[in-house]
Amino acid sequence: MQYVRAVSNDNKEEQRFILNGLLDTSIKSNRLRRDHDSDFEAEVYDELIKRGYEVHTQVGVSGYKIDLAIYDKKKSKYILGIECDGATYHSSKSARERDIHRQQYLESRGWMICRIWSRHWWRNPKCEIDKVDKLIKCIYN
Repeated sequence: MQYVRAVSNDNKEEQRFILNGLLDTSIKSNRLRRDHDSDFEAEVYDELIKRGYEVHTQVGVSGYKIDLAIYDKKKSKYILGIECDGATYHSSKSARERDIHRQQYLESRGWMICRIWSRHWWRNPKCEIDKVDKLIKCIYN
């Protein structure tokens, strides 16, 4: 439906975005920056950008999307997916189960996934970003 709306509005950029979302995102595509699911996710995104990482939002394969993904230009691929637990994660057991299934599915497709818990973020955001930074540097070694 979104694609049909984009076509009827003659919005070429949105059309490309929707079609690229159907492709395996191990190949870099031109993606529009999407709104974040929460302020927490937006803050994590901003801090990763400050550290010099190229960060894309809502990236994945086969309809399974990860909140944030670090893209490595040199390797021409995503090197790390980052999940930020949000309100939906804590609001129901089914949301938690869906997140666990999604993570297992993406990892079976070669993704490396890490999770930033909101309660840890609110206590010490620098420590959480440092953990992600350290993990990315370990990937390179």
